[in-house]
Amino acid sequence: MTLTEILIYLLTSSFVIQIIYIIIFHSRVTFHKNQTLNQSFGVSIIICSRNEEENLKLFLSKVLNQKYENFEVIVVNDRSWDNSNDFLKSKQKEYNNLKIVNIPDNGSDHFGKKLALTLGIKASKHEYLLFTDADCYPINDLWLKEMSSGFLEKKELVLGASSYIKEKGVLNKLIRFDTAQIAINYLGLAKSKLPYMGVGRNLAYCKNIYEKVSGFKSHYHIASGDDDLFINQVSNKKNTEIIFNENSITLSKPKKTWRTWIRQKRRHHTTNSKYKIKHKILLIISYTSLLLYYLSIFSLIIRCEYLSYISILFMVRSILILVIYYKPFKILLCKDLLWAIPIYEIILLFCQPIFQLNLNNSKK
Repeated sequence: MTLTEILIYLLTSSFVIQIIYIIIFHSRVTFHKNQTLNQSFGVSIIICSRNEEENLKLFLSKVLNQKYENFEVIVVNDRSWDNSNDFLKSKQKEYNNLKIVNIPDNGSDHFGKKLALTLGIKASKHEYLLFTDADCYPINDLWLKEMSSGFLEKKELVLGASSYIKEKGVLNKLIRFDTAQIAINYLGLAKSKLPYMGVGRNLAYCKNIYEKVSGFKSHYHIASGDDDLFINQVSNKKNTEIIFNENSITLSKPKKTWRTWIRQKRRHHTTNSKYKIKHKILLIISYTSLLLYYLSIFSLIIRCEYLSYISILFMVRSILILVIYYKPFKILLCKDLLWAIPIYEIILLFCQPIFQLNLNNSKK
């Protein structure tokens, strides 16, 4: 077999795998529809906050002003040394459904966010728990209603999606694209009865399922994983629902520098190796096929061979992506990125080795 034949084989096989993933998994997100919630049950929204005074001033009211009858908002003030506590106390005078949990600073950072979440859950009075972050805000005042509807039909886990605020610059575009791509993948797999992760910026579950596995006990020693490792542990094809529409997302403040974003990505990647085998295989196949797809194209272009064949495959995949990704990208406020998807895919492919570097001291 000649090198050209090998490249054609790699290109064709990787193309087929990519098409299968897009049609079988990702398209489920595009055509997904949720039920409308006609009842109201108690929900506890839990927000962990550390030195987030400015973000709390900007975003907390958007959470407190949700159009929903029965809910509380618990802010866990995690060893903050700014004026977060004073602000929260003043806010508590306006909203009687705001509860504050203070963690004193004992000079140790050993427990991290999982301790804050554990105390927030312990302080909650409702069975249904909804999580977001202090630097996030719901897209509108229907967010809580939409996410709560996921608990219909006795579901125990509800996966939502979160995007980032649109700003100027290449980094912002890459961050938003990466986030949208990840969301389409984990939502699509969950819709295909293969849930494997969620994001703590927009995630809900029953207190009962949390207590069944003793919370974060199995991965408490890992700094990250309060969202994806927990979901990977407790989710199954029957107990998980996704909520994805124009009223259900949250928006977050993006990183401002390449250094802080790479550090964040490295921290997130520390949990991948802990996923179940079947999930790791699916993710490896997806990444490897995309890498081989572009490497084969570049190699054949350099050799000036089979250019017509390359063009046909590239156009077919690009058109399919535009059709399937248009609605999810629109919901995630990333429609402006659709035209350059191949460019962002290539950049992220070659960023992966950087993300995978083990930085035990990576911080958010």
